[in-house]
Amino acid sequence: MSDSLPRYCVPDDVLAAHLEGEAVLLHMDTKDYYRLNATAAVVFKGLERGLGRAALVDDLCAQFEVERADAAPAVDSLLAELAERRLVSPAGAGQG
Repeated sequence: MSDSLPRYCVPDDVLAAHLEGEAVLLHMDTKDYYRLNATAAVVFKGLERGLGRAALVDDLCAQFEVERADAAPAVDSLLAELAERRLVSPAGAGQG
């Protein structure tokens, strides 16, 4: 099921600035800026700490008092969108 989803990491060419209640990302290759709302910023901060999907969902539930049933699909959707924009990549991709 969802536990088989890849673990993501933040590529070296993505810089993040965490502000109060949000985050701003800069993709150094494309020079595109992205602004993350509070919930997305919590997930991104977790990715920076090396958390896997389950821990990201737990983090979101703890900080925003949301149910796992709602948080899990939101995390999955965010991870897919971040990956599509090359702001995260599957851990181990391109390494070795």
